[in-house]
Order: sequence, then structure tokens, then C-alpha cells
Amino acid sequence: MSNQHAVADHSEEQQHTKERIIAAAAKVLAAKGYDAATLREISREAQAAPGLVHYYFGGKDALLVEALQAAGQRFHQRMQHLVQQVPADQSLDALLTQLSERVEQEAEVYRLRYESFSLGLHNPTIAPAVRERLAQRREEIGFVMATVMKNLERSEGVKRSSLEPTVLAALLLSVFDGLALQKIMDPAFDLEAAYHLLAQMLHQLLET
Repeated sequence: MSNQHAVADHSEEQQHTKERIIAAAAKVLAAKGYDAATLREISREAQAAPGLVHYYFGGKDALLVEALQAAGQRFHQRMQHLVQQVPADQSLDALLTQLSERVEQEAEVYRLRYESFSLGLHNPTIAPAVRERLAQRREEIGFVMATVMKNLERSEGVKRSSLEPTVLAALLLSVFDGLALQKIMDPAFDLEAAYHLLAQMLHQLLET
């Protein structure tokens, strides 16, 4: 095997190890909470040497951010694909359905987000990363909403809304996180009804 192939294989192995550690961190941090989770538990879940966890990420702060980043990127890619593939006049409802279903399907992601919010308010080390992740979420939601708005214009002849997608995204981000928190804390909370009303409000806002 050439040195070039050996380096490539080693790099790929490192990437797989990092991905396993990030996935393990998401699971352990969500289950135990930031304070109770340990790097040793994360390394055991990832089937990786404890030293590798520290070597690649330094500590729990970076791991929490990386876990949220990975989950966010996966979901954003799914939403981009969704609004581009479904019939144009159904893209808004399809998007909201996916967001509603995600609360129960990926509750651990929301728990990690709330952990990061709390830490960001009190921990100056992690605050910049949390701030950056919030900005990324606004940008991601804004991009998807811009696509939805174009779809409505194309399919229903709706005049292009003067709404700024990133401003709308900031409001929606607060709604999504707030509704998820209520559902996670109170399983009896009627999330479906809340999203149904949200869909009606958005249709009226975007189609007038």
C-alpha cells in the first residue's frame, strides 16, 4: 500500500472515530445531562479510548456543540430536500409536519439544545459557540422558508412576500424550540393543535 493510500485510510478511520464519538456524546449528554455525563462514559459508548475523546475534542463543551451541529446539519439537509421535492403548494405544510414529528422522534436533540442554552448563559467558554449555532439555525430556517415562499409564488400566483426570511426565521426558531420544550416537559401538551394553528397563521401571513 502506498504512503498516500495509508494516509487516506488513516484519515478516514479518524473521521469515523470522530463521528462515533459525536454520536455517543449526543446520546450520553441527552440521557444524563451535561453535568452528570463524563468523558469516560462517552468514550465507552463510542467504543473509543478515553484519550481519543480528549485528543479530538478537548472536553464536553466542544462535544455538546459538535453533537448539535451534526444533528442540525442532518435535519437541515432533509428539510432542503423535502421542500424541493414535494409539490410546491404542499411545501409549507410538509415542512411543519416534519418539524412537529421531530419533537418526539429526536427529543434528545432538543434536550441537548436546552442544555446548550443554559450553559451559554453562564459559561463564557461555550457562549460563542452557542451564539454561532443560533445564528446558523436562523440562516438554515431562513433558507428553507425562502424556498417555501418561492414555491407559493410559483404554484399559487402569490405575490412575492416582502417578509425578510431571516427575520421570520428568528421568530419561527423561538416558536419551534418553545413548542418542543412544552411537549417534552408535558407529554399531554397538544403539540398537533399548536402546529395546526401555526400552519394557518403562516399561510395567512405568506399568502396575503
